[in-house]
Amino acid sequence: MKKTVILILILLPIVLVITIAFAGRILSLYHHIPVERVEFIDDVGDALDDEYLFVINVGESKPTAIRIFPEMASNQKVSYATQDESICSVDAEGNITGVAIGSTTILVTTSEGNKTDMLNVLVVAEHVTGISLPYSELTMTPGEQGRILPTVEPYTALNKNVTFTTSDKSIVSVRPGGQITAHKPGTATITVTTQEGGLSASCTVTVIEGTPPLSFDMTGASNVSSGENGYIVKDTTIDLAPYLKYDSEKIDPDTISWRVSAGSNVASLSGTTLSFKKMGIVTVTVYVGDVNEPTYSAEIKLFFQP
Repeated sequence: MKKTVILILILLPIVLVITIAFAGRILSLYHHIPVERVEFIDDVGDALDDEYLFVINVGESKPTAIRIFPEMASNQKVSYATQDESICSVDAEGNITGVAIGSTTILVTTSEGNKTDMLNVLVVAEHVTGISLPYSELTMTPGEQGRILPTVEPYTALNKNVTFTTSDKSIVSVRPGGQITAHKPGTATITVTTQEGGLSASCTVTVIEGTPPLSFDMTGASNVSSGENGYIVKDTTIDLAPYLKYDSEKIDPDTISWRVSAGSNVASLSGTTLSFKKMGIVTVTVYVGDVNEPTYSAEIKLFFQP
């Protein structure tokens, strides 16, 4: 008896939901419920905003989903249209097929009231077909920096991720974003490889003797002596501008930025003047371009010991 009662209690909510839904359908048959709006929705039923981009590959077909408000509207019929059939097509059920690389818009329209919603579509090429570099050889001097920007084909490829490697990081090092730094004379090869397909391109970098385009030299500065890894400073404030050397043919001095890259609790920087707060080590970095991936940069370590 108890099992029967429990079973009834479990089934009762389900029966009620089905009954209410069925009653709503019956009501819509005998009482006209007008359409208020229509919208494209995602897999979980949330409305897609105007910035959403429906991405599809050339030759691929994907379904779309819509919702009519109210959900019990009497007339649920809609039609679909594409703004550019040369980019993608759409059938009566809302299935989109990529035709050629490009972007366009799909429009859904209700039969009743002509309520509409739009879906932005981007048709892309699925696979990476090639990778290239702007140059195959490069000459640099110690301390010089540059950036290798690969071109992945086609431009609409979904996965443009690449990895950078160097054959000898003691000669030329490379960062994940393609920034390279020359360290000492010699030759190294920078290789860029696509994550998809493992396609690669390379550039041979030759580092020759020469003056770095951006560097510090405090030789002869008063109250400053050379240490093992930098300079020992005795004055509480020091203007570093006179000790910065740069190649005027490559660098416009107005584009040089300054910052304390380590030891901000030891000293602060105002313009090019460093003011020490307490004894300790501070690193000052100068750079041209983006702080994270500069075109040129140099740093100096100072130990304050009054």
